[in-house]
Amino acid sequence: MNIKNVIILGAGASKSEGGHCRMNYLESSLNIIDGVLAEQIWSLSSVQEKTIIKYFKDFWGININNFQSQDIKFPTFEESLSVLDLAFHRGESFKGCSRKNIDRIRNALIFLIAKILDEKLRGKIKYHKSLVERLEKNGTLKQTTFISLNYDIIIDNILTGQYPKYHLDYGVDFVNFERANDWRRPAEDKSILLLKIHGSLNWLYCPTCNHIELTPKEKGATKAFYEAKECIICNTRMEPVIIPPTFYKEMTNPFIQKIFLTSDKVLRKVEKIFVCGYSFPDADIHIKYLLKRAEQFKGKTPKIFVVNNHQNKTEQQKREEEQRFLRFFGNKKNIHYTDFSFEKFADEGIEND
Repeated sequence: MNIKNVIILGAGASKSEGGHCRMNYLESSLNIIDGVLAEQIWSLSSVQEKTIIKYFKDFWGININNFQSQDIKFPTFEESLSVLDLAFHRGESFKGCSRKNIDRIRNALIFLIAKILDEKLRGKIKYHKSLVERLEKNGTLKQTTFISLNYDIIIDNILTGQYPKYHLDYGVDFVNFERANDWRRPAEDKSILLLKIHGSLNWLYCPTCNHIELTPKEKGATKAFYEAKECIICNTRMEPVIIPPTFYKEMTNPFIQKIFLTSDKVLRKVEKIFVCGYSFPDADIHIKYLLKRAEQFKGKTPKIFVVNNHQNKTEQQKREEEQRFLRFFGNKKNIHYTDFSFEKFADEGIEND
């Protein structure tokens, strides 16, 4: 496979289509919970509802029933989920919050992320479509690998719907490849790699058979949080494959590990990397690790184009973000911090990518 370019898609790319960046997840989650309590959207079980309400009240002093009228500073989503994650991985609990409750709260919060994406990304997708059309027109689509840090299936559906002559390759084999009517096992000469390091809303995992199932063009993971989906082989309840936005990212799932290794191999070979909608936060050391490994393997810094501008970004934010990229890589001249938004990049491109 002759891969020359990698396009990394961060939360800002999805935000261009009406989605949410991670910093907005918490408030969006609370708005959705507010709708749940008013029976306007979908229903949680009474246990889930009480657990979430109690968690935000006891840990963060937020009354979900009336949070919009409160003059409070919200914790970030990373904070609200990471304290639970650390307790979970240490096998500990909090006073008044058992390990069983911690697991329930974690699952509910991750479900809310999936639900936000499900609710917010139902409209017409414009910019991802423009991006793929432009790459195909200038003959570089087959030479491009996409590395998505998002769970949504925007780019997935554009690639499969727009150009059925190509085969979308997630870098892993699915147990139901032969059963899916609108999916096929990718042929190497026709495949386009889409590597989703943090999982995907259309993947389900069986911890018993240790295989992964694809729900083509559907957000099967969203349903799996509240509607049991059984493994087609052993009848074990399937689990979503989503690595939540916490400071303690658990990436032991064997399929996530394989995708991580494939991303590593691809990044070593490419000439250009386009980082779209991603601010290179200090907490995402696993992404930085991949890029540093590629730089060291090649013996030089690849050309990196940062595409993350938007109309509300301040000059100070731009300077701080640019410095995060510059200080990390060896050859500063190969880091191009552009004034392009994802929308502009999708329409116009950079350097005949």
